[in-house]
Amino acid sequence: MRAFAINEYGEPEVLKEYDLPVPEVGDHDVLIEVENTGISPYDWHVRIGEQAGKIDYPIPLILGWDVSGVVRKIGKNVTTLKEGDPVIATQRLDRNGGYAEYIAVNEQTVVKKPKSLSFEEGATIPINGLTVYQALIKYGKISKGDRVLIHGGAGAVGVFGIQLAKYKGAYVAATASEHNHEFLKELGADKTIDYRKENFADVIKDYDIVLDTQGGDTLAQSYNVLKEGGRLISIRSQIDKEKAKEKNIEAYFTWTDLNREDLINVVNLYGEGTIKAYFDTIFPLSEVRQAHERSEKGHARGKIVLKIKE
Repeated sequence: MRAFAINEYGEPEVLKEYDLPVPEVGDHDVLIEVENTGISPYDWHVRIGEQAGKIDYPIPLILGWDVSGVVRKIGKNVTTLKEGDPVIATQRLDRNGGYAEYIAVNEQTVVKKPKSLSFEEGATIPINGLTVYQALIKYGKISKGDRVLIHGGAGAVGVFGIQLAKYKGAYVAATASEHNHEFLKELGADKTIDYRKENFADVIKDYDIVLDTQGGDTLAQSYNVLKEGGRLISIRSQIDKEKAKEKNIEAYFTWTDLNREDLINVVNLYGEGTIKAYFDTIFPLSEVRQAHERSEKGHARGKIVLKIKE
């Protein structure tokens, strides 16, 4: 099968085209013929070597852990899917991903694609959807009337976060460059903050929840905008437990749990139209290097998507 993979860490040029065997299908796996693959910042963080030594990756490594496509083969113990099912899936991080014509995925992280969603939309959903869903609902305990700050509102995480928070009845502030402010308002944001011109910590206070996607100084200042008993959830960096205790807030660093029940709930929110999928750009597989370059610039509006069949 055709695939783009890496056998060393480095710049986008390390992504090279390969002719690789179609993946073996384990007893609990389904083989998916890939239509589209979503690109997350995690992809290029792996490519440059940030995760080296932390996960035992196969080599050559096929990146891209969010996919949409059609089931072509099922393992002998698979019970929830059948051949021919259109699906949305997210892959375990220690297995090969979806910059390829086929991918084998454990059925526990594969769900049927609602008819209302395109394959392109489906590829934008899994890991970002799971991450935000778990951050805001399980850790943030979001409820009606909460005041919520979402950093990086125009990114793939922020786009889902704003919509989910509004669905739950929250008042939402979000940071983004000024040219994305109208877009954030369309998503439902009540307040927009231009991070290039103003410090969010100077303009808001006494919030119930902050969803941090940036780490660094952004995370450090986020403690100061929460009220006592507020919740700070970072999906980017470890939190400062002492500072959280000093401010009398709850603080969490979350690592996405590949939970089937949560994934079904997330996909249903999209399928029912409660949440709308947004993708920034669709690149053909042959332009995966350019797709990484766009992701690294950090200005994508929503998810970047690869089209596998050209």
